[in-house]
Amino acid sequence: MGRFYVASDDVYDLLHTLVDERFPNLRTANVKIFMDTKLQKDRLTGKIKFSYIKLTNEVEKLLTIDGHHLYGVDYFMFINDLVWELAGDKDKKRLISHELRHCFVDDKGNYRLVKHDIEDFYDEIELNKDDPMWGSALSIIVDAKYEQIKAEERAMKNAQKQGE
Repeated sequence: MGRFYVASDDVYDLLHTLVDERFPNLRTANVKIFMDTKLQKDRLTGKIKFSYIKLTNEVEKLLTIDGHHLYGVDYFMFINDLVWELAGDKDKKRLISHELRHCFVDDKGNYRLVKHDIEDFYDEIELNKDDPMWGSALSIIVDAKYEQIKAEERAMKNAQKQGE
C-alpha cells in the first residue's frame, strides 16, 4: 500500500455539506481529498500535522481532468488517516472547515490560498468556542495511539528476529 489514498465518500459528503453551510464561494471549486498514512510533526513546534491543503499547479490540473472535473482539480486536501480515524464528528468538521478557510476566490475568479490570521482563523476560534482546546486534545490522543502502534511494530520485529 502506498502512502496516500483517495478519501472515502463520507469524507467528501462532509466536505460538500461544509461548503454549502459555510463556504458558498467555493461551490464551484473542485477539491480532491487524499488520506495520508504518514504522521508528520512540525519540526519547530512538535505539533502533529492533522491536515493541509494546496492549490494545484497546471500539471496537476491537467492530470486530474476527467468526466467529473472537466478543468481539473483546484485544490488537493491531505488528511492524516490516523487523525481522521481517532477524531470525533465535530473534530472532523473542524479539520475540513479549517482547511477550507485557507481557500478563497480573488476578484478575477481565480482560486487562491491564504495563511492563518493568527495560529488559527478568527472565524474558526468563534465557531469552536465551545471546545477551544479540541486540537490539543486530539493531538494527545493521536500521539499516544501512534506511539502504541510504533511499540507494537517494534515488538513484532523483535519477535520475528527471535523466531529466526
